[in-house]
Amino acid sequence: MAMRTHLMTAALVAALAALSPAAEARTVRDEPYSPEQTWNAAIRLIRVDFGFNITERDPALGYFTFEYREGARTVPGSVEIVRSEQDGRPGARIIVQVTQMPTYVESMILGRLGRKLRNELGEPAAPRRPAAPDASAPPPPQEAPGNSPVQPRDRVVVPQNPRLSTDPVPEAPRR
Repeated sequence: MAMRTHLMTAALVAALAALSPAAEARTVRDEPYSPEQTWNAAIRLIRVDFGFNITERDPALGYFTFEYREGARTVPGSVEIVRSEQDGRPGARIIVQVTQMPTYVESMILGRLGRKLRNELGEPAAPRRPAAPDASAPPPPQEAPGNSPVQPRDRVVVPQNPRLSTDPVPEAPRR
């Protein structure tokens, strides 16, 4: 009877595993380096540093696929690099997907890529700040006080409580 229960449990687990969809997760990270710099570093990381085979690449579309190896197991993976903007400067959004593997594998690849970019290219340039207003230019016009439905509160007047005042307390007359 125990053997039959174990077989039924094993069959149920196998059926549920076959019916469940494969994990289709992906991990995304933004880097403040140009897409061209990021592309070159990502190709070198996957092919040279990790030693994985790159199965397909299209620099014009910004993606490549590779074979992620872990021991004897090989699963497909992909890297996509999309042009983006980081703090007012060109940047790259990197999307890594390694099917059939936990997301920590994708996070590990993105972390190594970020370190590789910083080691090879240095820290990214500081973000551009908006230009300071020209001192010779007239100030922008302000609305007259009553035309705006909400009045800005430049200051709030709070009545002073003499008991909470920080002024020295006068001494009481001595008798």
